[in-house]
Amino acid sequence: MGVLDGTDSTADPCCGESGSRKRDREATKGALLDAAKMVFAERGFDAATTREIAGRAGVNEQLIQRYFSGKSGLLLAVVEHYWREEAGGCDLPPPADDIETDLAGFLHAQLKHSWQCRDFTRVVLARALVDPAIADEMARTLSESRIPCLLKRLETLRDRGAIAADADLANVAAGIATLSFGLGFLDQVVFGRDGDRVCAIVRTLAHTIAHGLTPRD
Repeated sequence: MGVLDGTDSTADPCCGESGSRKRDREATKGALLDAAKMVFAERGFDAATTREIAGRAGVNEQLIQRYFSGKSGLLLAVVEHYWREEAGGCDLPPPADDIETDLAGFLHAQLKHSWQCRDFTRVVLARALVDPAIADEMARTLSESRIPCLLKRLETLRDRGAIAADADLANVAAGIATLSFGLGFLDQVVFGRDGDRVCAIVRTLAHTIAHGLTPRD
């Protein structure tokens, strides 16, 4: 019997965990994470049940408690596993030759990504208000994923001479990353702002920020 039926047999203590058992455990955890992400997005945190998540994953419900310490721990694990990778926004074309074009491209990509992830993001934000662990993970996602990704793009442009040498790019990246989330999720999803209007805001922001960063003679 194995992890999928909940028995989770014990490996030989002299030899440690066997390779096949470890693979089974990781496969089970991965299936639970995939299923949880879908169920949370569809139902919301409160309405989602561990029974449905386990059923979607094809595993024993008891394993959620064993691996993640319950539903809250499972949501946190989903955020840690997926949201950093998705929110990083590093799967983008190489930086453009000029700062305005590059910023506009980055912001437009964030708009698209935020819309694609809107259902799960709703769940994460709602839980962040009452669960400090989720809020902390959101902060880490921003500071360790999205901001460094944007900072690297800006530094590449500075190395090309497109940005003033004395520009405080760390703070610029932090500000733009926050703006990208606000435009992508709040404006599009929460406020339901017209897409053309959001795109016009992006163009204006890109132009204005680029003007401030451009080297002066």
